[in-house]
Amino acid sequence: MATQDTQDDPDRTRQLATRAAVAARDGDDTLSPGARLGRYRIEALLGRGGMGEVYRAEQLEPVRRTVALKLLRSRRLNARHLAHFEVERQLLAQMRHPAIAQIYDADTTADGFPFFAMEYIEGSPLTRFCAEHELTLRQRIELLVRVCEGVQHAHQKGVIHRDLKPGNILVDRIDGRALPKIIDFGIATASLADAMDPREVAGTPEYMSPEQAAADQALVDTRSDVYSLGVVLYELLTGRRPGVGGETVTGNAHTLRLPSEQLSTLPPDAAGRIARVQGLSLPHMRRTLRRELDWVVLKAMRHDRADRYDSAAALADDLRRFLDGQPLQAVPARRGYVAGKFVRRHRGALLAASVALAALLGGLGLSLYGLSQARAQRVIAEQRSAELEKVAAFQQSMLQGVDIEAMGVGLADGLRRQVAQARPEDGPKLEAALAHASPPDLAREMIDRHVLTGAQQAIERDFHDEPMLSADLRESVARVRVALGMSDKAAIDFTEVADRREKRLGAADPSTLRARQEQGDALLAADQPEAARRVLEATLAHATALPDADPLRIRLELSRSEAISRLGDRRRALDLQQALHRRSVDARGERDLSSMEVLNRLASTLVDLGEIKAGRAHMERLLPMYKTLLGPEHADTLAATAQLVAMRTQSGDLEQALALQRELVGIQSRRLGREHPLTLMARGYMVNVLANMRGRAEEALSEAKAVVEARGRVLGADNPQTLRAQLSLATLYARLHRYHQTLALEQKVIAARTRVLGPRHPDTVFALVNHAGTLQNDGQHQAALALLQRVQPLAFEVLGEQHRQAQVTLMIRGDAAWDIGDQSAAFASYRELLDIRRRLLGPQHADTVRAAWEFEGILIEAGKRDEALQVSQEYIEPLLRMPPDGLGEAQRNMVSAIHEQRQEDGAVATAASH
Repeated sequence: MATQDTQDDPDRTRQLATRAAVAARDGDDTLSPGARLGRYRIEALLGRGGMGEVYRAEQLEPVRRTVALKLLRSRRLNARHLAHFEVERQLLAQMRHPAIAQIYDADTTADGFPFFAMEYIEGSPLTRFCAEHELTLRQRIELLVRVCEGVQHAHQKGVIHRDLKPGNILVDRIDGRALPKIIDFGIATASLADAMDPREVAGTPEYMSPEQAAADQALVDTRSDVYSLGVVLYELLTGRRPGVGGETVTGNAHTLRLPSEQLSTLPPDAAGRIARVQGLSLPHMRRTLRRELDWVVLKAMRHDRADRYDSAAALADDLRRFLDGQPLQAVPARRGYVAGKFVRRHRGALLAASVALAALLGGLGLSLYGLSQARAQRVIAEQRSAELEKVAAFQQSMLQGVDIEAMGVGLADGLRRQVAQARPEDGPKLEAALAHASPPDLAREMIDRHVLTGAQQAIERDFHDEPMLSADLRESVARVRVALGMSDKAAIDFTEVADRREKRLGAADPSTLRARQEQGDALLAADQPEAARRVLEATLAHATALPDADPLRIRLELSRSEAISRLGDRRRALDLQQALHRRSVDARGERDLSSMEVLNRLASTLVDLGEIKAGRAHMERLLPMYKTLLGPEHADTLAATAQLVAMRTQSGDLEQALALQRELVGIQSRRLGREHPLTLMARGYMVNVLANMRGRAEEALSEAKAVVEARGRVLGADNPQTLRAQLSLATLYARLHRYHQTLALEQKVIAARTRVLGPRHPDTVFALVNHAGTLQNDGQHQAALALLQRVQPLAFEVLGEQHRQAQVTLMIRGDAAWDIGDQSAAFASYRELLDIRRRLLGPQHADTVRAAWEFEGILIEAGKRDEALQVSQEYIEPLLRMPPDGLGEAQRNMVSAIHEQRQEDGAVATAASH
């Protein structure tokens, strides 16, 4: 026990007032020096707390030694309690761990008051020791890891401490090393909990878990100690307890001011002093807390004990992972997080890779000479590890954030400038060449060839004798390829990484499984769903050792369901996602990020099936969870907000969609400024919502013009986002039947996209199809057909027949042919469209039935009633006979439209007959 006067300890253990009356003490008399208590002789009073007194005493037999003796006066034990107490004293005595003050003996006084004799510790409370010795952040965490190990040892013996706090964790230097000792397991025993009224709460409120403070001790388990350890960690990091202006508890809800937020509330000089003592600059301290340790504290101190670390060992493991530079279990999986941790972990070895990755930032012409130089300078790099960590993380994020489209624009503009200066007469030839090329694809190819492929070759050359390190480096390159849209090559990279790990570590190793999961996702992004399904199902067969609720297993199963959905079996994908969501919620709770990710994907699948209202209902419930867990301005929250806006729009609830989109625009404007590209993107979608609302056309038009002007000024006239804004404005003009303005803007966009992106780029083809549709709507049927002669084959080749925009060309051609009197061409177009949709979507899909309905209409108008009846019986009538409960949202809308049209046709026929 410590030698300090515990009466000065503001955190001393006390019993909280409860509704039950507390039995009066026999008196406040303390034992005088020289008094005997069994085989112990009292030397001095060390302190007094709510549970009793602590003395320094000398044990007289069978050995002589100094002990700390704690006499508990809060309850006198009766005969039944004494029997339990005898069992517990044996249990406590069995605890043998370097981080636990050894309990030598436990007995009772003649009047039935229990006492404990334990190891006497010459030390200071944990927080005081850290402050007095100015321990660094790493040293503080190392100390807490040892404490967690001691707590875990006690838990394995069936003992819960119930009062973990700095005052009960004493630290002393032994042979120059700081060693912690946990004391005061006196209130941990089941016999004492039984001896007290079950509604009485013993402990220190500031460190007490919610369930322990709730006066029902049946709820207290080992996770209650985990909560207290989280509070201790919080205090070690910030110098304050979370209860000091930090935590609010109301019923079952609470808010916790995280360590990084607590640090920001302090005066700059005080916060800077805390950081300096821990060996960090203030900005570095804030980043360290915000990126990782905030999450550890949050998980340890979750209000719901089911959401905490399930043991002190799990908390210790995450803290060790922090010290070793490993990814933390508490931190949500984010792009670049694992790679960033790997960079920090390998320091000098990864300087070689960081130089290779930095080639892009230094210019595409840089060679990989710096790679070998970096290896030679490894010792220097070790000394500058902090700077290298920042540089490597910056370079990684820069590569992943490259805008390929903008880079292509810059490449084309650079060529124009060079030709204009050197040989102006060759300008037309260059424009002709660019019209048949795709500058973004060229930019992507150059990055891949001169940076990423070069980096891979250097990795294989310089780390061939370190297969696991080279696999990790290659994984980093693969993630950059994913971010830059090179999913097919990324899939090859992830395959190689997974194969190497499987060969070295086994197919069931978590790092192998993670690489396979990323391989599957890359295959999905590369539009290879069947290959993805095979990889993911084979991987799941090796993942049986993972618990059902493990985030990696959930991610694997979710990716598999996405592959199944992409293969066309959306109903089965939905069933899998619903079962996965139930399982995840049962094990992890609905507010767990893994559960939320499943629900997010499930909502999208429902929308894909046409069940928009059901999908929206899930997103309406999910968005508040994102806001609560991650905050209203987190990237995932903003993405969920945009997703819900789209669902509200699709379900026809435009007022609520507009309100939410205005909220999103406000957040982005406040965070980034009103003319930041992301804010302009949000404003552009707000234009789309307004355009669909009755009476809001002028407001939509005004905002659309403002977005086009701002994007042109901020991003440039030929920037892809500027061109998309112009196309949206053109669409708005078309809805207002101002086709001459629509056609002029579309021609401008087509010219720019052809020049910048190339004539075969999907965006260029998309704009050409829109232009053909506008010509048709403007009554220029021959012009529409002439354009379609060139555009329709291109759309099917570039976009694929499954793409809706490619299918739209058949509708435009059919309508234009009908309008000029070419019935056979119109019939041929609609038959082709119907065949494609039946094959790809099924006969009862809403889009298939819509095509059949349109076809039926022109067949009737042409007098081909027998063929119209055949089309109706094959496609339309089966949908009308389906039970309403079995229909998706889009199918229900289709049924309603058909009934309305038939009623209108019937009314017209009746009027004509009279």
